[in-house]
Amino acid sequence: MLSMDTLNRQNHEIAELTKVLAHLIRERELCDTAIASSLLDRYVARVQEHFERNNTQIYGELLTHQDVAVNNTARRFLEGEKEIKKLFNDFVGHWCRRGLHIDNHERFTSEAEDIFRLVSRRIQAECEELYPLARRVDQGTGMAQHA
Repeated sequence: MLSMDTLNRQNHEIAELTKVLAHLIRERELCDTAIASSLLDRYVARVQEHFERNNTQIYGELLTHQDVAVNNTARRFLEGEKEIKKLFNDFVGHWCRRGLHIDNHERFTSEAEDIFRLVSRRIQAECEELYPLARRVDQGTGMAQHA
């Protein structure tokens, strides 16, 4: 399993990118810069990496744990992740195919802010609930302490 320090560092980077991008995209002229496009590409790559590789390592142990409450928490996070990935991939497919493509700035800003908020809430939930649960399970103390 990845270390919790690594996961927390990755989440922190995603959070920082979110904050910077949220301010950049508000200005139409800044959206058209190579820097904004590069930052959005980096954000997309980090979020996809996070969902595709990092969290899946945590779920394996939690889904097979003997405590039903641990299993249920892992299933809930996994189901939520599937929905977020779908929405995130729809956003990327619409706005980020072959570079950042903005034909309607108001719509882009609205959809980007929704995605930023969704990913940020998810990261916060992971840091506050999923990772502490994984630490307790890894230490052999995951039995019903999270409920």
